[in-house]
Amino acid sequence: MKVRVASAGTGKTTSLVLRYLELIESGTPLRRIAGVTFTRKAADELRQRVGSSIRELLTQGQYLDYRLTKRPPFEEALRELDGATLSTIHGFMIESLRLVAPLMGLDPNFSVLGEWEAEAIFEEELKTVLYLAAEPGHGLHAAGRQLGQEAEPLLLQLFRQRSLTERFQADKQPIHLALQALFDAAYKRFEVRLGAGLLPPSEVERRALKLLRNPQALKRLAERFFVVLVDEFQDVNPLQGTYFERLEQGGVTVEVVGDPKQSIYGFRNADVEVFRRALKQGEVLDPLTQTRRHAKVISRFLNRLTDTLANKNMGFGPTEAPLVSVAGTQAETQGRIELHWVSGEAPIAQLRRQEARVLAARLKAQGEHYSYSHMAVLARAYNGLAVMEEALREAELPYVLVQGRGYFERIEVRDLYHALRAGIDPSGLSLAAWLRSPFAQLKLAEVDGIISADNPLESLKSSQAEVFQRYELIRQQVHGTPVSALKFLIREPFIAGKRYVDFLDSRARENVDALLFTVAEQPPGDIELLLERLELLSRQTDAGDVPQSGEGIQLLTVHRAKGLEWPVVGVFDLGRMNYHQPQSLYVKRADGSLHHQDSPDFAEVRKTIKAQEEQESYRLFYVAASRPRDVLLLSGSLKNGKADGWAQVLQAMQLGPETKAYDRPDFMLQTHNFEPVSLKARGDAFKESLPASPWIDRSFPLQPFPPVHSPSRFKQEQELPEPLPFSDPDEGEVLPGRATTVGTLVHYAISQNWQADNPRHIDNLRAQEVMFPFSPDEQDDILEEVKMLLHNYERLLGQDLPALSQRSEDYPELPMALPQGSTVWQGIIDRLYKVGNDWYLEDYKTDQEVHPERYHFQLAVYLQAIREVRGITPQVRLVYLRDAKVVTIEAEQLTASLELIAQDGSS
Repeated sequence: MKVRVASAGTGKTTSLVLRYLELIESGTPLRRIAGVTFTRKAADELRQRVGSSIRELLTQGQYLDYRLTKRPPFEEALRELDGATLSTIHGFMIESLRLVAPLMGLDPNFSVLGEWEAEAIFEEELKTVLYLAAEPGHGLHAAGRQLGQEAEPLLLQLFRQRSLTERFQADKQPIHLALQALFDAAYKRFEVRLGAGLLPPSEVERRALKLLRNPQALKRLAERFFVVLVDEFQDVNPLQGTYFERLEQGGVTVEVVGDPKQSIYGFRNADVEVFRRALKQGEVLDPLTQTRRHAKVISRFLNRLTDTLANKNMGFGPTEAPLVSVAGTQAETQGRIELHWVSGEAPIAQLRRQEARVLAARLKAQGEHYSYSHMAVLARAYNGLAVMEEALREAELPYVLVQGRGYFERIEVRDLYHALRAGIDPSGLSLAAWLRSPFAQLKLAEVDGIISADNPLESLKSSQAEVFQRYELIRQQVHGTPVSALKFLIREPFIAGKRYVDFLDSRARENVDALLFTVAEQPPGDIELLLERLELLSRQTDAGDVPQSGEGIQLLTVHRAKGLEWPVVGVFDLGRMNYHQPQSLYVKRADGSLHHQDSPDFAEVRKTIKAQEEQESYRLFYVAASRPRDVLLLSGSLKNGKADGWAQVLQAMQLGPETKAYDRPDFMLQTHNFEPVSLKARGDAFKESLPASPWIDRSFPLQPFPPVHSPSRFKQEQELPEPLPFSDPDEGEVLPGRATTVGTLVHYAISQNWQADNPRHIDNLRAQEVMFPFSPDEQDDILEEVKMLLHNYERLLGQDLPALSQRSEDYPELPMALPQGSTVWQGIIDRLYKVGNDWYLEDYKTDQEVHPERYHFQLAVYLQAIREVRGITPQVRLVYLRDAKVVTIEAEQLTASLELIAQDGSS
């Protein structure tokens, strides 16, 4: 295998085009060359570039430095261009499988199944296997018992990671053998469901590997393709890497190009070690080291960045980071880099707001030289972009959120989801959502009356006949195809000749059109499949693949920016900490071995994987910093000057906040002390002024409490006049101090009926989010205290508290809401349960001292809510876990506490 390293901006695509020309001139027909890229867009671009280079060669006799010597091969190549194989990795594998489908037991016209649909099918089969394994006589009964409630989430995790290995490797540990046995059983049933006509992407990879083990199929493939050129090889997963390695061994020439410094898709199972293995075992070609993208100062910065990361083992090795020089027209461009730190003792969320304001001001300054549409702001996460949106609005700068997170959660998309769901099932909450949407436009009280009726549809028919007729039209449409149903909802006039889209602004209309286009491009089999897909995507944190158009500064994540470039790029939020999501099961990428938290080497494997993720995060910074051509604006927030995340890299480059500030034509470094930021209200800064509303001067009397309030928060406000500090160095959330953390963990453990002496239960508590800010030693101390409190609770059960087995009804962590006057009081009741004919309401406390009177107001609100909703008066008890003491509070004692909110109700 021939391997070439091509750094960012060094003309990787151009080198591929020139390689095509060399192969064609040497006598290799274009139809015998396969070009493989990472995305369809890149494949289309490569096809266009190859075609234009051939045409230029034939008309002008030269393409760049390549001169025409033979016309016939290129004339033939031009005729073959439209049918040439230039596709994604999966596209190339699919074409290979269709070529030899009968030999592989496949239907040549097999369909490619979406990964989300494949997971839904696997989950169905998995549930069947686990149900059968629950029977004592079943062969997998022991495996099912070994895993217990962990089985389903762990096995679904393995399904999502199946591109890491052809078969997961289990050692002799019982829990690993149980995982492998149950996964193999479910996967076998999954393969039967797929049959010969359906293949999801990961199964395409597995079948392609199986193809290469068939000598007859491999021979036919080698006769079809003489050379395979693979782009972006640093982003392949282990199965894909193995496929190309075996293809080379089977007689097909494979040439790969990529940049290990830009390997950033580990969350999609990509593994940079595949590229590194190719570098060690293959024929290494000269790297591409001349950038035609970057100005001189940016090129110097990137060289210094790669040198720092290589020498400190923070992302890649020295052989993967060749120094780059500037060529072409950019050699005459000096360029500019600015680095702005915001530092102070304020909560990190406030620091980030000021950082966003600083970056917006620097973008505005660049607006004197560049169009705003030639600028971009990149961030590691979408919540960082939300902060930038506020700052850009304040600065009155135009912007567009590119492929924004949460597309499938947007109200216009959810409106369509609820309309379809209500048409299928009028008994669910979707009917209420539809009645409130532009389709029906009913008031909240009207919706409440309809939904509360014994027969909501009959109530709708009798009270809102016109709305009912609209609903009936939708019910008729849901029996058709998903595309026709969506078209009907979007384009059919519903209210006074108006269509649904007529009630939307321009951005929302673009989102609705994009949804229709997406569904039409890959239509699901029926409405239920479409709804399942939309619901799944709405729950995924990064499901935002539909762009929003517009003019202005483009906001997007670094992953979305891969392969793109702009004259001016701002990189926001350098101080965001690297974060590893703890897991109870890891798959080692090197060999596909399983490592459960009960295994002795679990801590070592977790450390290794955490280090790999950290290194990938630094490669992500390289990708971000290599996107601009002329101007790079960097900004970061540091609480008390402490560097985290990418800020650590810049500190290692001696460009941290402690570095002396300076400003010269090509470089600026400045540290800004924290100043409170006041942002303008959200809104479109570019709309013309509207006439004042008639109620603009109307005043509203101050109410004693907020519209929505918590009785426990009210108690804290009485005892703590200062707001709680922020803690999470990543998101600026409320401080989970030690006492708060202990209380949170104890309450959660009790609600789950977890036991102090169960190691797995304690490990699950350690993995809770509130534990992340604490060191391992601090976590151990916290868990010791939690176990002590749980032991006290367990001793109370069956004595001062009824045993769990005595309870006929039991509701832990019960949400409540009590409308009273101008305020809705909401909270969580720790436990409500029934023993015999008696009901009990319990609240668990981890206080150091016993002071029941502090909680009378909170308990009074809980009691009143239960009385109004359920019509019962439970016995109210405070359970002091530290003292193992149960205090019963008489209902009469709580009555006086309600006078405060009763006065609010009468005001």
